[in-house]
Amino acid sequence: MQTKNCFFVLLLGTIILCWPMQAQKTSQTEPFKPSGRVYGRIFTNFNTSLSGPDKQTAFEVRRAYLGYKHFISPQFSAEIKLDIGSPNDAEYSLQRRFGYFKTAAVYYYPVENLEITFGLQDAMQFKQQEKFWNRRYIVRPFMDKYGFGPSADIGIKACWNHQKLNFDLAFFNGEGYSSLQNDNTFKGAMGITIYPVDGWICRIYGDLSAKSINQTTAVGFVGYRHKRFSLGGEYAMHWNRDFLENHNVYGYSIKSDFQIQEKIKLLARYDKIDSNILEGESIPWNLANDESALIAGIEYIANKNIRIAANYQDHYPKAKNMDVISAFYINLEASF
Repeated sequence: MQTKNCFFVLLLGTIILCWPMQAQKTSQTEPFKPSGRVYGRIFTNFNTSLSGPDKQTAFEVRRAYLGYKHFISPQFSAEIKLDIGSPNDAEYSLQRRFGYFKTAAVYYYPVENLEITFGLQDAMQFKQQEKFWNRRYIVRPFMDKYGFGPSADIGIKACWNHQKLNFDLAFFNGEGYSSLQNDNTFKGAMGITIYPVDGWICRIYGDLSAKSINQTTAVGFVGYRHKRFSLGGEYAMHWNRDFLENHNVYGYSIKSDFQIQEKIKLLARYDKIDSNILEGESIPWNLANDESALIAGIEYIANKNIRIAANYQDHYPKAKNMDVISAFYINLEASF
């Protein structure tokens, strides 16, 4: 309870301190005209299995987003976004699609560089890694793919952004955007992103979900982006997953790309996920999901709204009695 109150008081204090500065900012700006924009994004692919127990060849539309953001005043904007797909990308998503509110939020800008968000919104535990990878249409970010936390949640978040240093603090419901029921569990989260020199990004993040057994996440990420290539890596820990004592998950991801022509890039990513062995047991508790995965391919960027990638993906299960799964994909992203 003390941890919950601490995060909430920090956020509430930020809002109260910044509220009086609103009038000063308004008086220094030009006359404001409310405006808004509609946006959308589609992820679709063709894939064919090369190995594994359930071989298939298919066209798929894995996900679609449709949203609208309206700038109400210099201090406030509101956004709503629908996510059409499966919140967990489960196997049944190949046959069914569901619509969820991914965003239903109000943004408050009390002073320059500070944004406070209320409602259903993006979480921050892998947002920077997702931007760096920048290929969600091929594969989701490492922490999202392996269940370290939801990509969106309901609550309140404050982000202070500067040229060299970003700081974010959040207090969430903790259930994610597909399960918004009320209960007595909340998640406090904090992250710091540093841009030490041109091209480099460093981030540390941690969160705590409080129950009789606390669930905790910690991650560190370092990346470098040059005009011709990028290279980044992250390491994440998840203690007491699903609020089960000593049920821990940990792993890392390395990602890179290299520009060979103006609109063509080579890409690669390697993921590895493991779990601990419980006392009295001989195998990891999450062995069925422990694995390493490789993605390698080539991407064609037709323009800022269309991207196509031909890539090979495989999954090497840690369990010796499970088959290696590999497939060839042609992925396409269209946005507006």
